[in-house]
Amino acid sequence: MLHTHTVEKMLLWGVFLASMVASCFSVYNSGECYFNTKGSCEYQGQVYGIGESWMTKDCYQCVCMEPFGVGCCDHSSQPVDYPDWCEIIRKPDSCISVAVMRANHKLPCLYGRWGRLRPDTWKNDNDPIF
Repeated sequence: MLHTHTVEKMLLWGVFLASMVASCFSVYNSGECYFNTKGSCEYQGQVYGIGESWMTKDCYQCVCMEPFGVGCCDHSSQPVDYPDWCEIIRKPDSCISVAVMRANHKLPCLYGRWGRLRPDTWKNDNDPIF
């Protein structure tokens, strides 16, 4: 028979894994996750309690699982299906990424069903991407 404390630990561990896996399976996410058994639940001077989460500067969402450690998953959204003439850039100091034209990063990557550029969607070179 399992002790109540052991059952609570297993339940908490299961909830953590389910939440981390669910957030990592998206076509817009690179889905990188890791678990650090010796990780601290302190980030930038703030201490987090069990089950609490925080976002790192590198766009990882971490969850405190003390005394087991810390689990983190990449939380930055990135398009994964775009034409060769485009590339992904990340807005400085944020977790927002967009597909832009390789030749001119001021132009968003606009393409239709058959992979053709849709110039009618883009009105002005000075329109903000972010």
